[in-house]
Amino acid sequence: MVMFKRMAWAVSGLLCLLLVVMLVSRYWPASAMQKQARAALEGPVAWPGDNGWALLETLSHEDLDMAQRQALVDDRAARFAQWVQATAPQRYGEPEPGPVQHGQLPKLALPGQRWMADEVLCRGGNRDCLAQVRRDPQAVAAALQARRGVIERVAALADYGHVRSPYLADVDMPYPAPISRLFDPLAAHALAHAQGDSPLAMTGLCRDIGTARMLLGHSDNVVVAMTGQSMLQANTLLLAQVLAELPPATPLPESCAAVLVPLSVEQMSLCIPVRGDYAMVGAATRQSYEHEVGDTAGGSWLFNVDKTLNRNAAYMGQGCLAPLRQRVAQDLPAQPDLAVSSLWRVECPANAIGCILSAIAGPAYTDYILRAQDAGAQQRLLAALVWLRGQPGDEPLAQRLQRLPPELVSAQRPIRLSVDGRALQVDSYYRKGQPANGPVSLPLPQAWWPAPAPVTAAAADTPAP
Repeated sequence: MVMFKRMAWAVSGLLCLLLVVMLVSRYWPASAMQKQARAALEGPVAWPGDNGWALLETLSHEDLDMAQRQALVDDRAARFAQWVQATAPQRYGEPEPGPVQHGQLPKLALPGQRWMADEVLCRGGNRDCLAQVRRDPQAVAAALQARRGVIERVAALADYGHVRSPYLADVDMPYPAPISRLFDPLAAHALAHAQGDSPLAMTGLCRDIGTARMLLGHSDNVVVAMTGQSMLQANTLLLAQVLAELPPATPLPESCAAVLVPLSVEQMSLCIPVRGDYAMVGAATRQSYEHEVGDTAGGSWLFNVDKTLNRNAAYMGQGCLAPLRQRVAQDLPAQPDLAVSSLWRVECPANAIGCILSAIAGPAYTDYILRAQDAGAQQRLLAALVWLRGQPGDEPLAQRLQRLPPELVSAQRPIRLSVDGRALQVDSYYRKGQPANGPVSLPLPQAWWPAPAPVTAAAADTPAP
């Protein structure tokens, strides 16, 4: 009997302890970091210039003026908002017996032009666009002629200051389907240079570099920002390759001056683009609670929307906060504080579902920032390359590199010559699998390349293995 009483007391004690833990967890306040991150991600933004979303989403649409493009997108945004509200119970709630009909996701009222994939055109990951274009310039010219309109519209994106989605935040929100068209002008720039019009090629490349920098730093979702990062690196590499084939004294177009500057911390930290992803995850959190957990007995003790948003903001918004921004400013690899997504934090016992959900998506954002940092390193290389072209050529390159302007110098990733002396390099931070990616590299002018080592008679007579 005594044993049962002791067991009852022990169980009662554990229940009381559990109740205390749950109460403490439920009423535990948001941390200072969570508050700062939410304020940064939910506060107003002073967007520069005009919004280029309507043009970006309709890049594949021919024969429309901007008013018609804007009307197309506005119509879809209105229909999408209605669709989100009408289908939320089915998409987020308990599945009903039988097939679930969400209805078709609203599309633009007019379909865009479709182009077959053309292997003669350069894409974002192509590292030798000039050679590809030179293999069959006639085929490239024919493919570009069919895409003349879209190439002109990509050029027109340079007139816009930002890209911001008009769609209601939701996990099914549309992204600009023709975003891959942003890479179509690469072949046009390469062809212009190959045919002798290098000033036209450089003007176009600098213009598209400016557009890519805008997409990276002044868009409201990570998909667009990372496409901008890829576009930036592709155009920067091609510009350096064009410059490598020209005499070092060849002047760049005046329009290039505005883009030949290092990326800012704001552009590399992704504070602005991540706002859209945070809003999308927040909308899904609210809808899931409303349609799946909210009416369940005790559901609020397992899933707390506000605490989940705090956790989401603390991880996703670190690019807006001083510790990570200082690392980016010092060119140290981004290392977000993963502890903010730990399942062992005080707020988790009374928000088990929210803590698990918020811990899932975390690591991807680290890779995004590292990719942006590598794009920033490449921009530093390009600026250094242009600076070197303006310096007297009687001094060894290695010594000239020691006199780079302070804004082009990084103690963490100093600019160096490649082993063969034909390129400038810095280490890469982004690692896609193992081993790590090769260094970020841009070619030097061919006039500066070291002469190949002479082949000795003994070496010439040595048979190949």
